[in-house]
Amino acid sequence: MFDGNNMKVLEIYSPQVDDTDKVEVEGIIKQNKVKECNWLDNGVRITFHEYFIPYSIIKIKNLLYILVEYFNQKYPDNIPQCQACGIQKEAEVYFIGNASKYTCADCLKKIEKDINNKYREYNQLPTNYFSGFIGALIFAIPGVIVTIITFVFLGKLAAVSSLLYIVLGIKGYKVFKGKITPFGAFIVIIVGLIMIGVGIITAYSVLIFKLLKTIDMDKLIQIINMPEVKKELWTNIILSYITSGFFIIFLLFQMMKEWRFLKKIHKARKI
Repeated sequence: MFDGNNMKVLEIYSPQVDDTDKVEVEGIIKQNKVKECNWLDNGVRITFHEYFIPYSIIKIKNLLYILVEYFNQKYPDNIPQCQACGIQKEAEVYFIGNASKYTCADCLKKIEKDINNKYREYNQLPTNYFSGFIGALIFAIPGVIVTIITFVFLGKLAAVSSLLYIVLGIKGYKVFKGKITPFGAFIVIIVGLIMIGVGIITAYSVLIFKLLKTIDMDKLIQIINMPEVKKELWTNIILSYITSGFFIIFLLFQMMKEWRFLKKIHKARKI
């Protein structure tokens, strides 16, 4: 079915499956030291987890041959049927959207038409970068509040608060109908980095006002410009950027993956 992140997935379809098949097939799968399988309406999905090294394609191929041979001997007269209409006739396996489907030509045309319509509807949604930017800013505000609370009342900056800006920023970008593109992902990251700096500076300002017991902007600027305070402030900002850096890269790839999926969802690919 697909070779994804830390796993490979194999789906085997059979027009007929009974309880005996489930026991036999699960036994064969366990013998091959595969831990996860899920039964479908007309077949089985096997997941090969890859924790450290890729799972051998040769082993998957051998397991596939064993299971195909098992179903072939058990049901020699069965004819494959289209998964969409259920009629036994000539069909092919296609990767459609994010799943594989064994379907006939007539059903494929209908499925592609439906997906094209949904894709067209998606493209007609009122999305733009500016509204997404505003949403990312608004949703990142709780991150500022968390930064202030942890710094002023606990006396230290929590690394998790720097991650909140990115997570909430993406949420806000989508809620405010920001366009899902590489540039959209760039906007979310820039907003997150800006808000990390804003959050830390605001937290320092609140703490200084608390110590001064008054809101005095002139004294605030004076204290922040002191070499030792400025050094500590920038050190915390840079450390927060480093802390969130790997997470930012991960989320960037996730948004890029979503964008690529939306770009190709309307194209069926024959397997």
